[in-house]
Amino acid sequence: MSHSSTGAGGRSKGLVLTAMIFAVAMTFIDQTIVAIAAPTIQHALGLSSSGIQWAINAYLLTLAALFAFGGRLADIAGHRRMVVLGVIIFAGASALCGATQGSGAAAEAWLVASRALQGAGGAIMFPAAIAIVVVTFDLHSRGRALALFFGLAGALTAVGPIVGGQLIAWNAQWGWRAIFWINIPVALIALALIAISKPPNESRPAPMDYRGLALIVAGVGLSVFGFQQATQWS
Repeated sequence: MSHSSTGAGGRSKGLVLTAMIFAVAMTFIDQTIVAIAAPTIQHALGLSSSGIQWAINAYLLTLAALFAFGGRLADIAGHRRMVVLGVIIFAGASALCGATQGSGAAAEAWLVASRALQGAGGAIMFPAAIAIVVVTFDLHSRGRALALFFGLAGALTAVGPIVGGQLIAWNAQWGWRAIFWINIPVALIALALIAISKPPNESRPAPMDYRGLALIVAGVGLSVFGFQQATQWS
């Protein structure tokens, strides 16, 4: 079955897949693009060494800690709805990161909080996007669709350092802000593709196990935090 074939409700499977790849593209690019610009950001905002490290790690920490919660929320509230919400949160947080003003502790707190919000948006968006790809494609073509989804989206991780380096070389003063703002046009493309392709919005309303989710968030969050701080504590 071709990926451009039309599924239930007249939706194009290829277009749905493209929409989901654009949606999660930001999360992959952000894993590497910020690390490249870290020295420039630290100098521009007068951040401490621990502060710039937290600006990098806060994103990954919240993304990992809230991933299970995002998946459960998508199952309850609807996959397409959560992808859209996640894209909006991620793009908004990216705008806030690029708009960081001042220097020192205030700039550090703003940037770290905005990066954490980015991670939360990614945690809401990513599980829902995977679920949409799984639901859209039948068993015969699902494996290839998932391979394209993870392959193309994952390849964008390598794009981050290239784009980040070019933006910093273009303008050291504004280039580091642009590495965050570049997510905004990607988000707009993703939202436009979602509106056109109308991915399935399956949901299974059920009570939320808040105690279990709190334990998962705490366990994963503390584990990731421990790995991130291991070199400083050793």
